[in-house]
Amino acid sequence: MPVSTESVREEDCPVLRLELEQNQDAPSLARAAVVGFCQDRDFFPSTIATVTLLVSEIVTNAVIHPDVDPPGRIGLNARLQERTIRVEVIDQGRGFTPTPRDPNQLEGGFGLYLLEKEAARWGVDATPHTTVWFELITEPR
Repeated sequence: MPVSTESVREEDCPVLRLELEQNQDAPSLARAAVVGFCQDRDFFPSTIATVTLLVSEIVTNAVIHPDVDPPGRIGLNARLQERTIRVEVIDQGRGFTPTPRDPNQLEGGFGLYLLEKEAARWGVDATPHTTVWFELITEPR
């Protein structure tokens, strides 16, 4: 269940801010918020699909991986700038160092792999909590 949601314009850049409880509903709520945020923009459907997929993967990781006592919180921030969308997912974990996906691993581990393949830029910051962020180029239709 979202704790708060707002979509505002900062310095003429549309911004989405969402706070979620760290539970199994968080990924679907994040997907819905991002689709709503992107739907009135002049994006290709494939761009919206990619943003939605990456948000789902990162929020799922933020639900599964942090060693946090309940009730944990997850923040989602999205900002549109000239030709990019930047998304940040913040959890209360202590951070991690990304490692390449083991090609012999049969299940799981695709979230960061997809970021590597689809995002123009991405990274992980661990100050003071874990922030996984990515940027996508948004070509007008």
